Amino acid sequence: MQLLIGPIVGLLLLGVGFGIVERFWPSIRGQRRLRRGWRTDLAWFAWQPTLGKLLSGVVVFVAIMSLGALVMSPIPTDELRGVSPRETWVTGLPLVAQVGGILLLGDFLGYWQHRAFHTVGTLWKFHSIHHSSTDLDCLSSVRVHPINDIASNVVVALPLLFLGFSPVAFAAYVPVLTLYGVMLHANVSWTFGPLRQVIASPTYHRWHHTSEVQGLNKNYAGLFPWIDRLHGTLYLPKGVQPMQFGVAGEAIPTGFFGQMKYPFRGAGSGSEPAEAASARA
Repeated sequence: MQLLIGPIVGLLLLGVGFGIVERFWPSIRGQRRLRRGWRTDLAWFAWQPTLGKLLSGVVVFVAIMSLGALVMSPIPTDELRGVSPRETWVTGLPLVAQVGGILLLGDFLGYWQHRAFHTVGTLWKFHSIHHSSTDLDCLSSVRVHPINDIASNVVVALPLLFLGFSPVAFAAYVPVLTLYGVMLHANVSWTFGPLRQVIASPTYHRWHHTSEVQGLNKNYAGLFPWIDRLHGTLYLPKGVQPMQFGVAGEAIPTGFFGQMKYPFRGAGSGSEPAEAASARA
């Protein structure tokens, strides 16, 4: 029970905070708080910070140890525990510069792993769970399949760890990015005005989640939309909000356990993502 106290408190705080902003600045007016799929998202909310975090941590630990063995550079126990940084040229940089480096490099790596999850059929099966919400709000952010979560953490964490970024910088980066990710899914119409193509807004990320054809395979970055602009994947029309969400052309289960099992189904598991096919049609 103690394991669930944190998630329960977090859920209450998020419910109150985002409940207020979603009421006064809605992207889609009239969307109910207890909308379609809320029970499934509650199950994911219970999974992610408990068993999901444990599973992801174990796999990332094994990946780090394996990579260290491959490059003949074993990692001391203190580094694995986050007590001391890996000694590299990055270690000597000021903490502010390290945080900035983590944000920039982390988002660049995140862009490409996210894009791969959309364009590689097998990976898309896992990522499609995150896109299965047909009514998008802050709670939708937790709907992430563990394989998707593990792969994303490994792709971003391993390079940053081996470069020697400070554990303190990591400690500041992870919770802020997590809360920011929750905000990006909220049912709010914020665009951040003149900064709309500099820093990610809810409108920017909600276009990524849309099932409307014009928004498919767009807006992969987590923090910096200009990364999408550099790669030709930015879609952020002025004065327009996305209205439809979910995955077109795929019958994804609506329940928690069904979504856990869905990517492992044999038939069509390596097929082209519906989003990629639609975007080229």
